[in-house]
Amino acid sequence: MQQNAVRLGYFLAISLLLSALFYFFASNWPVLSRWEKIGVSTSVLVLFYLFSYVATLVLKRHTFLSNWLLVAGGLAFGISVALLGQIYNSHADSYMLFVVWLIPNLLFAIVSRYQPFYVISYVLAHLALCFFLQPSVIHVVRDGYWWFMVYWLIALGNLLLFWLAASERLKSRPLYYLSFLVFQLALFCSSFVEVYGGLPELLYLVIGGVLFFGFLKWMPNRVLLIVTSTMLALFLLAQFFWFMFEHYSEGFFLIGLLAAVGIVWGAVAAMKWLKRQAASHDSRWVRFFQEAFTVLVTLVAATIGAVSLAGFLFLVIGDDDTVIYFLFFLSLIGLLVPVFSEQKMNGTVRYTLITMGCMIGVATSLYLDGYYWVVLLAGLCVAWTITGGIPTKLLTQFVFLFILYFKLGDWRNTHDLVLAIIFVSQMAMYLLPSLPNALRNSSLGYGLLSLLVLTESNQWGVAWNVAISFVYFVITTYLVYRTMHRKDRVSFAIALGFWFAFLLMKYYDLLWSLLHKSISLLLLSIVFFAISYWFDRAVKSEWEAAKPALFAQKRFAFLLIILLQLVLIGYQIVSSETILTQGRAIKLKLEPIDPRSLLQGDYVRLGYTISTLEQENISDMDSKIQVVLRPQEDGVYDYSGYYAQNGVWNRAYQMQPDDVTINGNVIGSSQVEYGIESYFVPEGTGLEVERSAKFAQVRVSKKGDAILESLSAQ
Repeated sequence: MQQNAVRLGYFLAISLLLSALFYFFASNWPVLSRWEKIGVSTSVLVLFYLFSYVATLVLKRHTFLSNWLLVAGGLAFGISVALLGQIYNSHADSYMLFVVWLIPNLLFAIVSRYQPFYVISYVLAHLALCFFLQPSVIHVVRDGYWWFMVYWLIALGNLLLFWLAASERLKSRPLYYLSFLVFQLALFCSSFVEVYGGLPELLYLVIGGVLFFGFLKWMPNRVLLIVTSTMLALFLLAQFFWFMFEHYSEGFFLIGLLAAVGIVWGAVAAMKWLKRQAASHDSRWVRFFQEAFTVLVTLVAATIGAVSLAGFLFLVIGDDDTVIYFLFFLSLIGLLVPVFSEQKMNGTVRYTLITMGCMIGVATSLYLDGYYWVVLLAGLCVAWTITGGIPTKLLTQFVFLFILYFKLGDWRNTHDLVLAIIFVSQMAMYLLPSLPNALRNSSLGYGLLSLLVLTESNQWGVAWNVAISFVYFVITTYLVYRTMHRKDRVSFAIALGFWFAFLLMKYYDLLWSLLHKSISLLLLSIVFFAISYWFDRAVKSEWEAAKPALFAQKRFAFLLIILLQLVLIGYQIVSSETILTQGRAIKLKLEPIDPRSLLQGDYVRLGYTISTLEQENISDMDSKIQVVLRPQEDGVYDYSGYYAQNGVWNRAYQMQPDDVTINGNVIGSSQVEYGIESYFVPEGTGLEVERSAKFAQVRVSKKGDAILESLSAQ
């Protein structure tokens, strides 16, 4: 256990160091020049790999540390590539950034077969795909047929990966679950693309049904079965709401009520049949089916029933206030009666009625003035106390906290105080050993979530924000070590997840600067390294014999991959510097706005007058284009009326001495992007640039490639 604490300490220290580097480069500190930034990022990259190699020689009993430093080097390479994009003002969150980042990490994964590299490569590949399909800087127009094909390609690719992992041709449990989840999401999205009539919906239902019975009978798996059931339930609910908006009437809601009753009745009959079958068959698949089927029925029947009942009453009675009061008291009945009749009522019926009661109770109590919400909270407390079912306790706990936050927080705008109350109460519940593990873990999640939200509060200024952030960091770090020591995997995963969630959320916290946060994280990293090293030396137990570090096993292959990374960085630097030194300077008019990049910090998103080719209708979408720019009387370059695609001009073109040809990509019938739509700025200066910048100074090479050099007011 002491050895695990040492490993965890080094892991957290490396994570903090990477976060500090990420924050530092994203801050775009203006004190450092272009070449100093390049030198720092490249040095950091090389040092990670150097320390990884040295660890194989010096710390032979700590092979894990060498492996983690190797992974850190792969992540640091991505930070370096992102920094180059920031320095040379390439696209913010460009898909090519993630493609370049993916290449060496994928090679590391193939050579080493190390699980972190598998997961990193998978995530990078999908990030590259996401930003290719939906760029953050430009708006790309796609038709429904294109999206339907893309969703299916993503689904089939992940299905193939899932099959490889399931058949152990690719031994990776994380990819086994990740690929299945993304497969389900892609298939789910494809069902809502309005093409080919009802074919997308029919395909999803058929495939969902096959998967349901497949994970039930042929390849029993509780997790995959429940995921499939949940996605099917969401699909059916989405279809219900779509039909509701199309056919809003008393008849539709009456049919919806009858359908909800029919679904529950059918589920009860199915469960009775299952109990008769359980005696003569393997009871495991029966148990799986009951769990998955209960999830499916409860979500679908309760939602359809609650919405249909409310809609029917509103249309028939007509008096909105009367209906809302009636529904509120009906929700109390639906919540409490099944709890008091727990031993006599069928489980599926009970869960459906309780869920309906909670849904209607939340909607009506949030709308009603007065203290009706207090009555609902009392009812939830009674239900939580009396019931013996864990699902009911989990549901009532969630609804109680939801109502408490929104209703009590609205009173004199005391949301921060309510979050503090939730944190204290939920952590107290977590510390109660008498509670079942599921309830203790849910309380831990709610407690940490409330404190995490509290770290984003700006009500009391920067000092308060920093203090709460420090308290959160200390508590989550303590819980990570505490849950690891007690071998509680679920609680450990929750605590570690919130520990990393804090690092991610602080990136978008604007109360204190990225530079200050970077320095804080660096100091914490040093502290964690020091304590872990001290504790490591103090541990008297012998370390178990470990396999040789990855770097020691694949030294030559890894050196080639590292060399490839340096070549990729060097190529980007040389090509960009060539354009800056040899390219032709032109001046363009622009219209800026101000967001923050995922990896590269603050930037100004630019729209040029040449981004729209007036009076042109380009039919060949997603294609390369060469646009001729010509200087106007004020020296600003603008569209000349000439462009070429695949070497074919739109009209007869005679080159003029001052003409400049710039490469672009067609993103709409007359819209073009040139790769100069992002201008990175030091943190907090974007609004000032937005107000003052009117023109862009751009360098264009002889081949037509462009780099944004600077912005100016005139």
